[in-house]
Amino acid sequence: MTPASPALRLVHLSDLHFGAQAPGAAQLLLDAVVSLSPQLTLITGDLTQRARNSQFIAARQFFDQLPGDWLAIPGNHDMPLFRPWHRLFTPRGRYRRHIDDATTAHLDWQQLRLALIDSTNPLSWRSGRIRSAAARDAAQWLAGGSDGQLRIAAAHHPFATRERGNKGGMAGANIARNLLIDEGGADLLLWGHLHRSEVRLLASNAGRNAIGIGVGSPTSGRHSSEGLFFHQLDVTPGHVHLVVWRRHMAESLFHPVGNHRFVLGPAGWQAVV
Repeated sequence: MTPASPALRLVHLSDLHFGAQAPGAAQLLLDAVVSLSPQLTLITGDLTQRARNSQFIAARQFFDQLPGDWLAIPGNHDMPLFRPWHRLFTPRGRYRRHIDDATTAHLDWQQLRLALIDSTNPLSWRSGRIRSAAARDAAQWLAGGSDGQLRIAAAHHPFATRERGNKGGMAGANIARNLLIDEGGADLLLWGHLHRSEVRLLASNAGRNAIGIGVGSPTSGRHSSEGLFFHQLDVTPGHVHLVVWRRHMAESLFHPVGNHRFVLGPAGWQAVV
């Protein structure tokens, strides 16, 4: 798993919800990702709708068709909802059976160093939780990177806000965000869960800026009034170019609808207007 090019292209997907997708959505997404030829596709949770074996099998078949390498982490929908006993004692059993052999929590390439953090919480199912110990472990991993590596941390639930209402947020997000940025030197924090795309600068307590990126679902009809989304990230040393791709339900192609450029400065990352 070592890309040859000095420039790196990533695709960020989330909330695919196999088992509850719009008709034909998976193939349209696959065609779009294949056309971009990313070296790495990162999927930040909610691979399935109800954590059924058939849904994990469909997700794995989709992932194995992606160009380049892929990594995934579970979301709250990847734990059983209506089987509380299994959710409490074997919450990620089916995920591990079908997905774990092809993914990892840590990735170390010449261009990037990546930490994936499981933010699922079997006790609440919908809302997430990130323990300080898990955030500190991820920060230590990122801090061990070399100069010039882009440091990325990703979870299913949002690092940026604690949502009100039934979508929930991630308990411990503020502590984790500061640990990852200040101690780990994180450049990018990625998430899904909210079914919307958002891009913002996140300032740590010490005043260092990281780039916060949440991505919407590219396949689920839930909360799709604004469209279906995925993100493309092109990375070169000291520079990140983010392209937001969107498709409305009545359309057959994704279109670029947003470009965000960031450069690395003395206080971390800043947007280029």
